[in-house]
Amino acid sequence: MAKVVVKQKIKKIKRKFPIEFIAPEIFNSKVIGQANVSDLNKTVGKTIKINMMYVADSVKFQNIRLTFKVMEVDSGKGKTEVSNYEQVPYFLSRFIKKDSDLVEVNEYVTTKDNKEVLVKLFIVTKHNESQLVLREIRAQARDLVKKEAIDMTYNDFISNIVYSKIQQKIRNELKKITPVKVFEFKKTELIMKSEE
Repeated sequence: MAKVVVKQKIKKIKRKFPIEFIAPEIFNSKVIGQANVSDLNKTVGKTIKINMMYVADSVKFQNIRLTFKVMEVDSGKGKTEVSNYEQVPYFLSRFIKKDSDLVEVNEYVTTKDNKEVLVKLFIVTKHNESQLVLREIRAQARDLVKKEAIDMTYNDFISNIVYSKIQQKIRNELKKITPVKVFEFKKTELIMKSEE
């Protein structure tokens, strides 16, 4: 009698590698996440959304959300870059009152290292203003943001936004036109990577 040999399929278990995701140097190269992945190359291009409060270890930044994009993986470390900055909507909406005006501006700017960024600005005046004044505020805000961006690398530009240095500088300039209660970056989005 012939023996019947039953072949069993052996399930291959893919080996997984631990990886840590590292924030850019402007955030002190802090670990912002961890994962176990089977293919390190597939990690490049993935994004991580995190509240700035956890990156800076301070509740002062709880109204900011950052999206980090994995740019390269080396020795179990995923190096990232900020691809999006965003203010949480409820934080900004509390500044809009009946006796004030809201000015919103969308503009593309280019940084010193040739990165294109879409910036969405949020400006609130202290009082109701004429359309002429609001147009002047919009135009001035556009020009000032473009000038700030072209003088800085992308990382410095983001750092200065996160720590409100650009906001303070531009708000002081806009006050020469009319009293301004709030000048903020509602959102920034990295559009194009510089060519290497």
